Order: sequence, then C-alpha cells, then structure tokens
Amino acid sequence: MRIILIFLGVFIFLIGIILLLPKQNQYSGKILVNCTPTAATRIMSDSKNWKLWWPGEIQKDSIFLFKEQPVQIQTILLNGFYANISLGDIPAFIDIQFLSAPNKQSEFSYSYTLYYSSNPFNKLLQFIKTSTVKSELDSLLNGIKINLEDIKKVYGFEIIEERVPNAIHISNKKAFDHYPTTEDIYSSVDELYNYISKNEAKAVNAPIYNIFTPDDKTYQLMVAVATDRPLPTNNIFLFKEMVRGKIIVGKSIGANSKIDQCLKQVEYFLKDHGRSSPAIQFNRLITDRRKEKDSTKWITTINYPVFDRSFF
Repeated sequence: MRIILIFLGVFIFLIGIILLLPKQNQYSGKILVNCTPTAATRIMSDSKNWKLWWPGEIQKDSIFLFKEQPVQIQTILLNGFYANISLGDIPAFIDIQFLSAPNKQSEFSYSYTLYYSSNPFNKLLQFIKTSTVKSELDSLLNGIKINLEDIKKVYGFEIIEERVPNAIHISNKKAFDHYPTTEDIYSSVDELYNYISKNEAKAVNAPIYNIFTPDDKTYQLMVAVATDRPLPTNNIFLFKEMVRGKIIVGKSIGANSKIDQCLKQVEYFLKDHGRSSPAIQFNRLITDRRKEKDSTKWITTINYPVFDRSFF
C-alpha cells in the first residue's frame, strides 16, 4: 500500500509539473559582429547571397538547413529575416535582426519561439527534447558572426589595408579609340622598362595601370612602374611620386570581368567603412599575362589610396 501511495504521489507531482509547463517557450540572444550594417544589409537582404554567410548547409540555393533542420524563410527584411525553423514535430518561429552598433559594427539578435503540444505527455517529451535549444541557437548566431567577420565571404575577394609600397614611379600615357587590350598595356610597360634600363635604373615592383574615359570616344591608358630612383621627365615619360600613405588592396584572380567585380566590391568596402580616396585608383599586374595565357589564373590587384584614419 505504501508503495502504491508513493507511486501515486509521484504521478500526481509529475502531472502538476506537466500542467505548469508553458504552452510556448521563448529564447533570445544577441552578439556583437565586426561587420558594418551596410555590408550586412547588402548580403542578407538578397537570398542569392546567403551562401556567403549562412552557417548551415544550403541545398539548391534555396533550401537552408541548420542542425539538419529545414529553415523555411517567411520574410527577408533589410536588417534580418523571419522564418519557421521547427524541431521535428515542434512548431517554432525565429526572428533574426541586427542593429547598428558603435565603431561600424552590427549587433545581431534572435528571438525564437517554440509551441508545445496540448497533450500533456507529448508536451513533457517536447520540453525535454528542447533542453539544448538555447545553446544551439547561440551557435547559430556565433556562426553568423564568424562568417560576417570574414572579409572574403562578405565581399567575395581578399581585401586588405596596407601602406603604399613605392613612392617613385615613371609613367606614360596614351589615348585609344577602343578599350586598351592586354597588348596595348604591355606595349606601354615595355616602353617604360626600356626607358628605365636606358637610364641605368631598376624597376622595383610590378607595373600598374589605370584606364579612364575623358569622353564618349576616347580611352586614356596610364601605365607606371616603380623605380629605385627618380628619372627625368620628357614628352613621353613623366616622373610621378606617390604619398606613402594607406591603401586598400583587393585581389582579383581572372580576366577583366573578375577585375570589374573586384573593383565594385572594393568600392563597397570603402563606402561601408567610410573611407575616401585622395587619388585615382589603379590596378597592379601581378601576373605577366604574356607568359600566362590562361586568363583564369591572372592575378591583378585593385588599389585605392585612402586617407589615414588618424587624420579624422
């Protein structure tokens, strides 16, 4: 009889516990991410870019998984998204958003709501099953943080800040009625190398170039090579001296289309971080394109001189 009473007491106690369990449960968390809000908005507001930052698996560019559970996107916002992210038979809803934070950072937060079964025993099993949800959601937020703090994942290219490597350059300028070809660029490069050799000087870095259009019909090509000492200026060759300040450098691997993409992303980087340029942008020919015929292997850097942060 005593055993029966103990069993009955435990049973009533469990029933009481089950009845006290909430119909739903909500978890929340937040984390500071070293990614500007403008950059986060740009890649999160378009589902095509989710492969850059989503910390889980992506199937067929439209099915998002986290911890092997499908995430059904309901609404994509400029600063986050709403989605169903159920745990098996437990309906759940997640709201992830971010706000601007100091020092051009973003503060990400989530609100996750679980809806338990009306069946008391199922509710208890579901409650036990979801005991690790908070830590899993925190890992989701941390995964987003890791990806959004990766420059290459956010912009698609390696982008770094460094010092302008060389001050002294010799340059030449030519006008074309067509977009300058690789042959056009290297023709100017060879002329510069010959002039450097003639003056018994040395080239000290890979050649750089810039192409711009002063009007609708003309393309202006400027090519320069850094030298170990200043060389005389004449009607063809012009001495130039760069300020040895800061420069933002993006690395492109591929032909002109890749260079254009990299240039666009470097310009995004500048805007995202509030950087402005005191001089024209230029490209550096890391790979000698005449020796490497495979254009997919061409390495070119996009270079943007910028004002030093200490000036502001």
